[in-house]
Amino acid sequence: MTQIVLKVLIIMFVLLVFAVPGFILRKTKHVRSESMYSLSNILLCLSQPMLIIKAFTVDPIPPSGKVLLNFLYVFLFSVAAIFLTFIAAKLVFLYLRKPEDRKKRDVLVFVGTFSNCAFVGIPFIDMFTDGNSEAMMYIIVFTVAFNLILWTLGAYLITQDKKQISIKKALLNPCTIGSVIGFILFLVPQINIFNMEEVSELQQIVVYTGNMTAPLSMMIVGVRLAEISPKKLFCDKDIYITSFVRLILSFGLTYLMILPFRAAGLFADAPYVLLAPVIAMSMPPAASVVAFAEKYDGEKQLAAAAYATGTLLSAFTLPVVLLLISL
Repeated sequence: MTQIVLKVLIIMFVLLVFAVPGFILRKTKHVRSESMYSLSNILLCLSQPMLIIKAFTVDPIPPSGKVLLNFLYVFLFSVAAIFLTFIAAKLVFLYLRKPEDRKKRDVLVFVGTFSNCAFVGIPFIDMFTDGNSEAMMYIIVFTVAFNLILWTLGAYLITQDKKQISIKKALLNPCTIGSVIGFILFLVPQINIFNMEEVSELQQIVVYTGNMTAPLSMMIVGVRLAEISPKKLFCDKDIYITSFVRLILSFGLTYLMILPFRAAGLFADAPYVLLAPVIAMSMPPAASVVAFAEKYDGEKQLAAAAYATGTLLSAFTLPVVLLLISL
């Protein structure tokens, strides 16, 4: 148990260290705030899809009917976990009833519901499992479910406008495209150029580019932290409440959901079918809350503060989560 806690603490330390350069560069004005748009696009459109392709193509588990069925189970568990958390978040913030509190309530519910399963979750699983391909593939299945819900329910939650619900964006965003490419190469290993011994050097394309995900994502977090006052970060009780929903309540609900399956010994030969959704739902707030608030005229400062505070607090909650699920 001590080893698990120590490993998670080291991983979180490494991730937070990556945030330090971004924080310093922003404070010293060597990086401009508008640069984050370009960095986010590099992260979203290049390094993260490459990390997804890497998981499916570099030393993957052999494809089989059982593995494909497990993908379906992970997808269903993931959808259920996200909706359970959404309902819980809506109930928690019922006290914000006034019409003028709607934008604030919607951002808080969004933060509580959607985890940073991609920017932080994928590199976290990669480091925690020492690059276990099976675990990585299951966490990526979670991100597929996540993106489908994010661009439908998530977009509606911030805007209250059904016209902003975009199935097209859910299906055609870079991470979903990367998942499809990786899945095709996984299903047809004969065309998987990233796992052929004869041209093994080609692996470096997805390995090097994909491994940029963790440093880039945390540098962006560091820049955002540098732009928020300590008062905004640490003195708003609603941010702590939504952080509780995001980091603790969502974990508890998801863990209770998979507990009967785990107690019955189901998926004993593939434990990450159950654990991947739990770990993904334990991650800090989704970075997209800031982008959505900016794009749809939501509570921008609140979104940035909740995102940054939740990310910092996750350094304390994640070791406990990983210890509990390892018992």
